[in-house]
Amino acid sequence: MAQAPSERRPVTGKYKPDDDRGRPFPPEDHHIGWNRALKKALDDLGWPPDDYPTQIEFGALIHVTNPGHVIEYHVTVS
Repeated sequence: MAQAPSERRPVTGKYKPDDDRGRPFPPEDHHIGWNRALKKALDDLGWPPDDYPTQIEFGALIHVTNPGHVIEYHVTVS
């Protein structure tokens, strides 16, 4: 049986575009940053094998200029 949500720790995956690209993603490619952050979170879960109801929260760290851009993508699985 799956652990109750209160017994699992949330896991956040992070991805910075400059990790392998050296520049921010254009607006039409933000999904790539969140996909990579989600993969990192899922890789780091450490939950025992089972089916789990989860919530997934997408966030970002942005650098505000005119215009601003995302410098780090965050995905939390809880």
